Amino acid sequence: MTNDFPEDTFTETDVLSCLEQAGLKYKNGHRYILAQCPTHDDDNPSVQIYKDDWFANCHAGCGRYHITKAFPGLRGDTQNDFNNQNSVRVRSSKKNDSERLRMANYKTFDQMEYWKSLPMIPRTHEFKTIPLETLDFMGWRWLEEKNSYYIPYFNMSETQIPFSQMRHLSGERRFTFLKDARPIIYGLQNLNPSNSPLFLVEGSSDCAVLDYCAVPWIGTPSSSQKELIHGLGKYCKENGIQIVYAGDNDAAGDKVREALDDVCSYRVHQPPKKYKDWGDFLVAEGYDAVYKYLWDFIKPPKIEFPEKELTAVEKVQKIFPGAVELQIAGQEENSKELSTDVQQPLF
Repeated sequence: MTNDFPEDTFTETDVLSCLEQAGLKYKNGHRYILAQCPTHDDDNPSVQIYKDDWFANCHAGCGRYHITKAFPGLRGDTQNDFNNQNSVRVRSSKKNDSERLRMANYKTFDQMEYWKSLPMIPRTHEFKTIPLETLDFMGWRWLEEKNSYYIPYFNMSETQIPFSQMRHLSGERRFTFLKDARPIIYGLQNLNPSNSPLFLVEGSSDCAVLDYCAVPWIGTPSSSQKELIHGLGKYCKENGIQIVYAGDNDAAGDKVREALDDVCSYRVHQPPKKYKDWGDFLVAEGYDAVYKYLWDFIKPPKIEFPEKELTAVEKVQKIFPGAVELQIAGQEENSKELSTDVQQPLF
C-alpha cells in the first residue's frame, strides 16, 4: 500500500497536545491512543490512533483516516512567537454549526519556550500588596515592550502553555488574551482531589490573592465562557473535588454561579459584600483580614466553653481522686464529710 502523505515529523507529545486542546478524553496505551474521535461528536472514546503510522480507526462510523485529517496543523512548522503559531483544527463539543465553525478556527499554542525567555517582574513593582515572589511562583513574567505582565495558563501537567493573557499597566485596555487560542481555565495545575475544597474565582489577580493566602484556587478568564465552567464543574463532580464559588459581587459573578448551577453542587464564600473582589478586600483591610476570612471558612475555629466553677467537693476530688462524699446524720442536723484513701478523724 502506498502512502500519499509526506513523512510525519510531529511527535507523540504533539498528538496528545492536540487531543488535550480539543477537549477530548484519551488513554495513552503502548501501541495506540484510545480517544474520543476528533472528527465527530463522540460521547465515549471510540477511536484508536496507532503510533506506528498515525492512522486512526474510528469504530463509531468514521472509518480509517490519518490523524492529520483531524489536526492538519501537525504538518505545519512550530513557532513560539506570542501572536503567531501554527493552527490545528479542533472538534466542537456542541452540535450546532456556528459553534463548530468557531471551534474549528481556534489554533493550538505552546508558549513554554517563549515563557522561559521572559524576565521576572521588576522588583520595584507593587501589585495589590501581593509579594512578587507569589507572582513569580505562579509564572507571571514581564513584557517590557508592552509595559505588561505576561500570565501563563498552564495545562494540568504544567508541561505546556496553550493559553495566556497580558495585564497592561498602561493604555485603554486592561487585558489582552492570546489571539485565536482556545480559552482554558486558569490554574489547571491545581485541579486534583488533594486541593479540595477548590475556590473558583474570576480573573488572574484574584487567583493571586488566594495563592498569597495559601488557599487552593482556580479561575475562569471570563464570565462569558460558560462551556469552560460547565466542563470544570463536571470534572470536579466526577473526581470528588468540592468547589467553593468565590466570584465577584457583581452581575458577571452571578453568571459564573448560574453556569455552575447547571452541573454541580457547590458552597459559596465570596468577598464581603462591600468589596467587589478579593483584590479590593486585600488592599482595603490587609493580608491578616483576608487570610482569617478565608481560613475561618475552610477550617472554622473550635468553640471553647469557659470552665465552670468547681464546687468544694469537686476541688477536693481533683486533689484526691476517688474521694467520696459521706452523709453523716446527727440528732439535730445533717453534716457532710469527704472520705479519702487517707484515714482521717471525723471530728
